[in-house]
Amino acid sequence: MTSMVGLYDLEETIGRGHFAVVKLAKHVFTGEKVAIKVIDKNKLDEISKAHLYQEVRCMKMVQHPNIVRLYEVTDTPTKLFLTLELGDYDLYDFIMQHSDTGIAEDEAQRYFAQIVEAISYCHQLHVVHRDLKVRSPLSDPFGVNCLYCNSLSLHFGR
Repeated sequence: MTSMVGLYDLEETIGRGHFAVVKLAKHVFTGEKVAIKVIDKNKLDEISKAHLYQEVRCMKMVQHPNIVRLYEVTDTPTKLFLTLELGDYDLYDFIMQHSDTGIAEDEAQRYFAQIVEAISYCHQLHVVHRDLKVRSPLSDPFGVNCLYCNSLSLHFGR
């Protein structure tokens, strides 16, 4: 029997963290593939839960082509399910694929500019990304970088 979250069939695990697991999922009608982050709220203390919900509020605010989209939030007594845009691979993987040949400077500048645009957009919303690292940005095959903003959680200047 397949596990479901809303209208999505959960498939294989594509990521794992301390309090969460990320599953590949497929919409039952459209076939669209997404990532669903399953967070076990029982493993979180009250402060961590408050930070989690603050991050979700920030993710809902952020709508930018270079930032992974949050499509849906499903909250149950024990789990929080975040339905997210699915990226093909992350910037680290891209760099490693080109470790022998390197990345052309103009291409690197284009990727870096996209990351800076995404961060600038967040700052315009008074949101700070607390955990930016090479494993965070995801890239699609068309060269558009998407930051995964699971650590967007701090409002500043308000």
